[in-house]
Amino acid sequence: MWVDSMVRLLEMAHLKQSGAMEQRLASLEEQVAQTATALHWIVKALRDSGFGSEEGVPTLAPQKASVGRDPELDSRSKAEDPDDAYHMNARHLLYPSCSVLRFPVPNEKVPWETEFLMYNPPFYTANRKDKDLVDPVGDALEPLSRISYNAVDGPLDRRSFHGVYTVRDGLPLNPMGRTGLRGRGDLSRFGPNHTLQPVITRWRRSLDGAICRKNVKKMLEVLVVKHGPSEHWMLPGGSREPGELLPQNLKQVLQREFWSSFERLLTQGMKVYKGYMDDPRNTDNAWIETVAVSIHFPDQSDAELKRLNSHLHSCDEGMAIRWQVVDERIPLYDNHKVILQKVAALFMAYY
Repeated sequence: MWVDSMVRLLEMAHLKQSGAMEQRLASLEEQVAQTATALHWIVKALRDSGFGSEEGVPTLAPQKASVGRDPELDSRSKAEDPDDAYHMNARHLLYPSCSVLRFPVPNEKVPWETEFLMYNPPFYTANRKDKDLVDPVGDALEPLSRISYNAVDGPLDRRSFHGVYTVRDGLPLNPMGRTGLRGRGDLSRFGPNHTLQPVITRWRRSLDGAICRKNVKKMLEVLVVKHGPSEHWMLPGGSREPGELLPQNLKQVLQREFWSSFERLLTQGMKVYKGYMDDPRNTDNAWIETVAVSIHFPDQSDAELKRLNSHLHSCDEGMAIRWQVVDERIPLYDNHKVILQKVAALFMAYY
């Protein structure tokens, strides 16, 4: 009998070891894929700058396409839950809109509690024109000493929805763990950068006014915006000025006379998420937290919906706004897709 027990224990140990090995291999594969992407970018940048020639350029393996997804729409990795324990978008090797590369962080090394002796992430804070409206660069402790973390700091709320965060050497630590990059990146504040995401929806209807269905479920349309040459659309939310209720991005697509009406719609809306956002701009010391509010118009003859449509406008030529059909192929950024999926589930609609 003791022999059988020993065999079972050995089998269980083998299974646990195999599972851990599979996780490590999957993490390694992801890091290798991201490295290949980075090398592609570096080689292309050098070639475009006139360095080298086409001859002798090594062939780099492309990343695998996600199964069952359109590569044109699958901009980054598979969408994760906003409060996923191991943020994925925040560890993309290439930081957005610059040439900075993150220090690779495998899943098992994300938690701050896990020892990672070789961890040596680069420091990056974007050079912004609105220097008076953002936190100091952060490469010197003296200016940072005036920041009150985990508190209401003048007009700014530096508290996190996830409780008290650690401050080390004058810099706050991302509550979700390592990202491979220090500094505040392209964000405005060290610590939590609070945003608001209104999710404005209506039912998709046929020409005769009937609600469209797919797989028996009703179909939604969502109001989305797009900036410049980006091929991806986004929800019309974002950061707010201190004391303001409406995000700046939303004000850019709504005529001023409708702002007060939309503020009332926001107070009547339903909160669908509050917490950390797995955003590619996040760093070890700065991250995005959001409140997502659903504003739904069930009736196509709703007076407020008609007023909303009549007050939509683009403040510049590079901006576009439209109602977009909701399904899993919608060309939104991954973290916005996760929020939209929660709204679709709320109304038991197709996604």
